[in-house]
Amino acid sequence: MSVRTLAVIVTLALVPFAAAADEENPYKKVKLGDFATYKMSGKAGGMDLEGTVTQTVSAKSDKEVTIKVTGKVNGMDVPAQEQKIDLTKPYDPTKAALPPGAEAKVEKLKDGKEKVKAAGKEYDCTWETFKVKAKANGLEVEANVKVWQSKDLPMLVVKMETNTEVAGMKVEVAMELSESGSKSD
Repeated sequence: MSVRTLAVIVTLALVPFAAAADEENPYKKVKLGDFATYKMSGKAGGMDLEGTVTQTVSAKSDKEVTIKVTGKVNGMDVPAQEQKIDLTKPYDPTKAALPPGAEAKVEKLKDGKEKVKAAGKEYDCTWETFKVKAKANGLEVEANVKVWQSKDLPMLVVKMETNTEVAGMKVEVAMELSESGSKSD
């Protein structure tokens, strides 16, 4: 599997699809240095995947927040990605994490509430399932996603499971919050 394919998978895996849809833009609350690290496991093309992914608020103004996404999968660094989120508009998760020119169609299927234990704490979460069809970096992507989010976390996502097909390859990824906080403390 190429590093480029891994980068697409990691980027799409961390899109907080619903991101507290009842709020105008949940990222208005984040602060410079806020971060969330996730333990990742899964399978892609018959290969086991193990690693970590970290989202960090690397810049913030009144109009825009930049989220830097870094990771390591099977000992390999995944190229850093940056997501710029316009704080002057309602949050659109289908555009926030995709590279320029990428297209995505996100269809919400179900939702519910559940308590989830992660990073040594229990969170009241809203879970949602989605069907995603996207084209990113020249790759066709189809995914079924289930994401658990908590308004108690600046980065929202507590846990995520994805079953994806990228360029004909089946990829299963599970991510769970392992640490969160602020590097500016």
